[in-house]
Amino acid sequence: MSDVFLKQREEFVQQSMSRVGVSRALFDEFNRILAPHVTHVEFRKGDYLQHAGVPASVAYWLYRGVARRGMLTKDGSEVTMAFSSEGESCGSHHDLLAAQDGLPAQEFIVAETAITGVRVEWATLARLREEHCIMREYYLKVSELSIRRYSQSSLIRSMTSANCRLAAFREQYPGLEQRIAQKSLASFLGITPQYMSTLLKQEQDQVR
Repeated sequence: MSDVFLKQREEFVQQSMSRVGVSRALFDEFNRILAPHVTHVEFRKGDYLQHAGVPASVAYWLYRGVARRGMLTKDGSEVTMAFSSEGESCGSHHDLLAAQDGLPAQEFIVAETAITGVRVEWATLARLREEHCIMREYYLKVSELSIRRYSQSSLIRSMTSANCRLAAFREQYPGLEQRIAQKSLASFLGITPQYMSTLLKQEQDQVR
């Protein structure tokens, strides 16, 4: 699995270096140390990678496919928090840290499309960070990215106009709209699927 993982990661080297903000040397060394500890996984559309209410113990990296993170409200409806796709890590950092104290996950993670990727135990990542300073350095960069993306998503949901939220989503997740369910996009934007349909129809009418 190590060689396959390294080849998969190589496909996204430029994307990862730019997004996470690391050098080629740091990227390569991180992957070399991590590779023996990953396990290949596949999920069908609709499968859960993480269940809310159960302590989170695993982080994922996606080679193919799209995953959706969200929370359940008290009335049982879903609120979509974020999406992850090819070349990106996938997990709820807050839930993984909370699980160290035995607390259940607040978020769920579900396969929006069929997914191929790898998983690694959070406890293993914690141990590797203790053993290798380069793993701590990479983890810090990933944590910074996680904070930035959370802030971006919060900013989108704070916009009063649904049209502005949709435009901001398209900027943050270019090309993703055609790959996810319309109801998932509506959940992320904080509107009903019916209103989502109305927005898209209005756009089509303006183009004509």
